[in-house]
Amino acid sequence: MTEFKQVINEAQEWPMNKLVNYIINNYHEGCVMYVDAMRREADMLKNLDGTVDMQHVVTLLSESFNDLSNHFQKEESILFPYICKLQTTIDSGSEPQAFHCGSVQYPIRVMMTEHSGELERYDRILGIMNQQLEPFASSEPCIMLTNKLTAFVAWLGEHIKLEDEILFPRAIAAEGITTIE
Repeated sequence: MTEFKQVINEAQEWPMNKLVNYIINNYHEGCVMYVDAMRREADMLKNLDGTVDMQHVVTLLSESFNDLSNHFQKEESILFPYICKLQTTIDSGSEPQAFHCGSVQYPIRVMMTEHSGELERYDRILGIMNQQLEPFASSEPCIMLTNKLTAFVAWLGEHIKLEDEILFPRAIAAEGITTIE
């Protein structure tokens, strides 16, 4: 966590395009593959003695894989290029061009809603993992999957914090449009 505290402090000073690249390189790349690996692992464990609702874990991880893939695609093809363009505009001292949907605030709201939904999904997954019965609950495969899920949630939380608390407010401010209610 100390390392992330340093990153978050440094990220406050980074230009938005550097922060976008950091997020893509350190969070987006490989994220969906990690979720898919956890899904496959849960799928292999679902029929062991003591499992509780593991098929639901598999389903939730499959949904996460699809939703995160779509989420990253929207960020990387629509939102992030505009944010980088805003940074270029700031650097050149020019006035920002209007975003095609009126304001960057609209897609940011969607992204933030999706962030909250994803964190809630992983709370449900970890809740199910904490309800496992013996002998599965104390088995190495259950403990390992739970640890992977816990680490992933912390990592996902870091990613979301960089976007929701640093990148998105700066993009909204850079656009210079009064906050839309």
